[in-house]
Amino acid sequence: MNHWVNFRNDRFYLLKYLSAHLALISLVVFFQWKNLNLDDFLTFHPTWYHLLLLIPGLIIGVQIPVLIHNCVHKNLRPKMANTIFGELAGFYVLLSLAAFELNHVMHHSHSDTDLDPHNPHKKNFFSFFLANNFGGGHVVYEMFKKYHGESLFNKYLFGFSMFLHFLNVPLRVAAWLFLLGPTLFVTFFVPSYLFHMFVFSHINYVTHETKDDGTVELYNLDSNLYYKFVNFFGSGVYYHKNHHLFPSRYNPQKGPSASRFFR
Repeated sequence: MNHWVNFRNDRFYLLKYLSAHLALISLVVFFQWKNLNLDDFLTFHPTWYHLLLLIPGLIIGVQIPVLIHNCVHKNLRPKMANTIFGELAGFYVLLSLAAFELNHVMHHSHSDTDLDPHNPHKKNFFSFFLANNFGGGHVVYEMFKKYHGESLFNKYLFGFSMFLHFLNVPLRVAAWLFLLGPTLFVTFFVPSYLFHMFVFSHINYVTHETKDDGTVELYNLDSNLYYKFVNFFGSGVYYHKNHHLFPSRYNPQKGPSASRFFR
């Protein structure tokens, strides 16, 4: 499924897609709540061995976003796998596949411009971190107006779609909380998710540099233990220059894959 094409051709696509997601996740959360034993659920007993979950949590916090990122680029085989695994990975990163795809298409097609949702130029890392993780809607709205026209109806239509998008987030958080319970949610999911937020903000921040003359330089980074750790478990994700040159490669550090499952 090509969410960008559907978004471009149907102004109601986001509304329909996000409404369906909201309905499905609401049902999941409702049945989780209905079958919950509150006496057991409300216990919070972290122990020292929960620290052992930190490393696998960090690895998952890198690899799952790498998966959804590659699903956007249709780098899994067969093609249907990109939709299936992309939506499952999106559930972990609290985003729908369509939302991730629209932002990422803008990043590639308008890289390092005002229409790039991940443009780090003249931003400190903290402000960029917030924009990278919680922004992006304004540039998608510019494309929405380009394809469907600027009108009061379209403004409210897009705004309501964004409301549904953000309403999905706390429901996904609730689903993970009910699934894992408070102890595992706090000791495993939260550190894993926060690491994901940091890594993918940091990648876009340090691998793009706008020079004084206006030219842009992209970088591949693998110079210290942190980069090597993330590249090893994150399929070469800090090789960002290579990724922009060859977006159809699952691992931009290693080049084309001979695997039957991914490119």
